[in-house]
Amino acid sequence: MQFFTDDLIADPYPHYQRWRDDQPIWWEESSGQWVLTRNEDVQRVLRDHDCFSSAAMGAGNSPLPLLTDDPPRHTKLRGIVNKAFTTRMLRDLEPAIEEVARDLVGRFPDGELDVVEALTVPFPVIVISRMMGIPEERREDFKRWSDALTGILAGTSLEDRRSEILEMATFFQTLIPERRLTPGDDLLSAVARAEVDGQYLSDAEIVGFNMLLLIAGNETTTNLLGNMLNVLATRPDVWMELRNNPDLIEPAIEETFRFDSPVQFLMRQATEEVEFHNQPVKQGERVMVVMGSANRDSRVIDSPDEFDIGRDKTRHYSLGYGIHFCLGAPLARLEARIAMGVLLERFDLLDPGLVAGKRVPSHLLRGFERLPLRFNRAR
Repeated sequence: MQFFTDDLIADPYPHYQRWRDDQPIWWEESSGQWVLTRNEDVQRVLRDHDCFSSAAMGAGNSPLPLLTDDPPRHTKLRGIVNKAFTTRMLRDLEPAIEEVARDLVGRFPDGELDVVEALTVPFPVIVISRMMGIPEERREDFKRWSDALTGILAGTSLEDRRSEILEMATFFQTLIPERRLTPGDDLLSAVARAEVDGQYLSDAEIVGFNMLLLIAGNETTTNLLGNMLNVLATRPDVWMELRNNPDLIEPAIEETFRFDSPVQFLMRQATEEVEFHNQPVKQGERVMVVMGSANRDSRVIDSPDEFDIGRDKTRHYSLGYGIHFCLGAPLARLEARIAMGVLLERFDLLDPGLVAGKRVPSHLLRGFERLPLRFNRAR
């Protein structure tokens, strides 16, 4: 059986349901790993970092710390950047983030537009660029570099993306001496001067950190907003409900994470022999945990294929779980809340475009490369 097929990009959810029901664990031939799709199995793997290692997955393949580290070093490294995403710091950023959103939305032309080009890509890139203290005019490069990195995380070889990765690494490398010598209040300066066990991070670790921050600061928000607007374009009742009650924006964001996850899976390596559904997984074998499937498991979620912002509690694994919970989650939630608030304030109704949207050509990331929509202005 194969996971990486074109029809899975178009709509993976019927496939996920079939696998959950009939084959909760199966061997993916092209990549050589076990696929797990049930909620309980996904949670088991994500919470047990001793038995299912991230570090082993990154050996010789990933330039990113945190994603490919296990405790105790992971805990120390994460503490460095967690300081940048505290509730207080993000609250202080709200006015600046709202200014960016209002500026972009204020440029929307009348009639149909590609909301990916107009909002969901530039918005988070501008925000994270300012947080990191790097030029916003490089936004096209940042997006290209970010796509290259997420391709590696999805299983594409480093060799295939080498030129983009080297270009990005060189860019960040040139900024390190300046930020160490004359630091600012930006994230790049904080990482360049951070210490673990009394020692500065190596230049390679600093570069890797900034690569990770670039991904965490834009990919999740871009795909979350695109997926959310795609649903709302076909649900005018929900759009009006959100306009009338902005307090429901945050539940709608969480339901979007569950319903159409921006990140569909993660990979781990077994450090000892384990068993799922009477199928042994040997030490050293890899497992793919499909969060996008776990989020729609009817064993734990009522009516999982319905988009319902009124759920008592939206449970999902779209942002990971435990120690590898998505670094950019607080920022993505804040950006999505602010952007949706601006859109709902300005537009009475949202309609699909005349041409269907085009999905990102990725199995790891689920979002839109192009999404034509029509926003009807409030009078």
